[in-house]
Amino acid sequence: MKRSPSQPPLSLTRAKEILNAYGAEPERWPEEERGDLLQLLARSPELQALRETASQLDDLLDEWQPEVINHTDILVGSLPAQTQPKQHWANQLAAIFLSGLLGWRQAALAAAPLALGFIWGLSGEPPSDDWSEAEFLIFNSPMKVLSDE
Repeated sequence: MKRSPSQPPLSLTRAKEILNAYGAEPERWPEEERGDLLQLLARSPELQALRETASQLDDLLDEWQPEVINHTDILVGSLPAQTQPKQHWANQLAAIFLSGLLGWRQAALAAAPLALGFIWGLSGEPPSDDWSEAEFLIFNSPMKVLSDE
């Protein structure tokens, strides 16, 4: 891509920035500045030396292979300790009531009032068809029920 006449020519500082950032290979340089940089390189011995240094660095980086360590023990050892997940309230309640022999006693003690209430409710007189007293107690505030009005 050609530079338009309204754009200033490539400066020496910008050429150094390109060589330091992109390396010595022209294919890696920005396309719109590539032609101007090649022309500037042909005239400047300082840029040619910088390009040679960048080329050596590119070669070193191309040859370098990082060492891959595949030690799962080191990875697992570096993980933080796992905490026990919090139990759901229903599981905790079942563990309290059903743990060993004491759990059956607790369950029987909890079931006894339920059974007594059920038996007491069955043994009472059948309800009458008049619900006015029950409605009065349910739908009125306690202060109206207790007052003598």
